[in-house]
Amino acid sequence: MADSVVTGLFVPMSLLYLSATSGESLVRVGILLSVAGAITLPFPLWVGRLVDGVGSKRVVLVAQLLQAAGFAGYLVTTSPTMLFIAAVVTSLGQRAFWSSIFTLVSYLADGDSDARARERWFGVIGSLRAAGYGVGALTAGVILSMKSNLASRGAIGADVLLLLVAAVLVGAGVPGRAAPSAGRDREHQERGYRVLWADRPYLGLVALNTAFALCNVMLGIAFPPFVTHRLPSMIWAIGPLLAANTIVQAIFQPVVVRLIRPLSRDRSLCLAGALWASWACLTIAPEWAPRVIWLPCLTIAILCYSAAQLVHSPVSNALAADAAPADVRGRYLAIFQTSFAVATVVAPIMFSILFEKSSYAPWTTLTLLGLLTIPATLFLASRLPKSALLGGVASV
Repeated sequence: MADSVVTGLFVPMSLLYLSATSGESLVRVGILLSVAGAITLPFPLWVGRLVDGVGSKRVVLVAQLLQAAGFAGYLVTTSPTMLFIAAVVTSLGQRAFWSSIFTLVSYLADGDSDARARERWFGVIGSLRAAGYGVGALTAGVILSMKSNLASRGAIGADVLLLLVAAVLVGAGVPGRAAPSAGRDREHQERGYRVLWADRPYLGLVALNTAFALCNVMLGIAFPPFVTHRLPSMIWAIGPLLAANTIVQAIFQPVVVRLIRPLSRDRSLCLAGALWASWACLTIAPEWAPRVIWLPCLTIAILCYSAAQLVHSPVSNALAADAAPADVRGRYLAIFQTSFAVATVVAPIMFSILFEKSSYAPWTTLTLLGLLTIPATLFLASRLPKSALLGGVASV
């Protein structure tokens, strides 16, 4: 949760704060942050191997400390070079965190006697993340309204402190997993990615999840500019609707996990695809609908998006964990998480190009993408381990 508070607090003020402290334009700061993120994309390949070698808990701890160091760097940034170095360190920490935290949660869930416990564990994590992001974003809004560089610096300092506290809590409160013995380490190192690259169904799952992830990240990227440019009288609704999504995520995740429990994981993912397609259709509907139903359309659209997230997040992570051989799960889940990293890089470019062509193009594309995930999921399900689709760990 602390990591999500940090993200929610920093992201809204990042460009303005870093521009003011480095003396660079918003565009140049944005480019520096994007380049820093792009060059760290291959990092999870090494992190996954490290997780399998020394254990996920240690990697999570180092990831938190790296992020804390990066944010501390933002506090003393006075030039583009310093900004870039701090951004690279922060990005490395974030890549390491997301490439190891789900493996840590998965190992903790292994001790649960319920075969479908992973959904519950990942559901709790998702609920806490949403709540943390909401708290951070709300605080950032207050700080931005103050228009004070000192207040912004205080927020960055709070991020550093939160990350250090999170590291202490993980170190003291989360049981670790012993690293493999040195005698089998070389064989273990050679086996990991060789097995993964040969596992075509799992690579297909990563590709499929990239499509889901594109739908997932598009709300924050596509919804505000679409409403601003095409439905200007509804600009006032952007904040409340985005806040509603966060509230729904925080409150209803455990409920949704219980509701979808009778469904196999592939059918749950099909449901998520249909819901995201519905979100895209309803978002574009006001373009040709009477103004009186614009707000109901957008409200239902956001609820469809929220429902898709609530279904997809715990199920996809549980499926990815159970479809991975236990001894190289760190590598498998690190590669799985790159689907989200790729989506965050592709989504802004994809939306900008499509929206420039037509206001309909992004939403038509997202509708088709959501619908295409359904046959793709059903096709892939016949090739994944049945135990992973129903719960339980895939055999090695």
